[in-house]
Amino acid sequence: MIPILLTTAALAGPAQTIDLPGTETHQIAPAAESRRGGNKGRKGKRRQQARPGWKQKFYMRPLITGSTFTDNAGNTSTAVGLGGEGGIRYWQVNTPLPRLRGRTRVAGTYITSTDSTGTEFKVGSFMGPAWEYFALESGLDISWDKYEWNGIPMEATTGYGIPFIATTGVSIITVYAGFQPTWLSNEERRVDWDNTDEFGFGHQFSTFAGVSLAIDTMNVGVGYTRTVTVFGLQEGYGLTLGFRG
Repeated sequence: MIPILLTTAALAGPAQTIDLPGTETHQIAPAAESRRGGNKGRKGKRRQQARPGWKQKFYMRPLITGSTFTDNAGNTSTAVGLGGEGGIRYWQVNTPLPRLRGRTRVAGTYITSTDSTGTEFKVGSFMGPAWEYFALESGLDISWDKYEWNGIPMEATTGYGIPFIATTGVSIITVYAGFQPTWLSNEERRVDWDNTDEFGFGHQFSTFAGVSLAIDTMNVGVGYTRTVTVFGLQEGYGLTLGFRG
């Protein structure tokens, strides 16, 4: 799959790209191995008795991002960015449901505008059980980022995020939703939940949701994210176009 991210918004940081969790609908929990050869007699049954194992697939995708940030005073800034992501997806085969599936990836993004700049790097690994039409996923996402939004500096920090993602879908459509608390090394970047009306925990909190539609060899997805930071609230929408190879 070679996705092209046209526009996006923050997931766990002020300008983080939307991290789509396995939007290829047929990979939620492939059941084709257990269905092939079902009516072909003993020879077909022997073929079904393949050894349990794992399959994997490398992927890369360029990123073109867009982000909007609103500070606590109500001032809004926008920026565009360039970046890339690459990693490995892996999943169990020839085992009863639920089957484990996961992914490990690295990503980087640089954003800029007339009044804003920012850089972000992420390394993460995620895994969870997948049934035929439903999947769960979690893991650890380590990030480093630094931004300046319209004169408001957000000094460099390392982040440790734990996303919780639920995915459901059928043959052509996938829907996902989740949340991610993030713990930050820079104390000045940490949200004090006693001084805000927003819900969350950790040092920074994100919620997100989206849908992906498979049309022939192409995937079309839209996503929404909402991130609470110490300097303000960010909401954004994302659109992805990808081609399955």
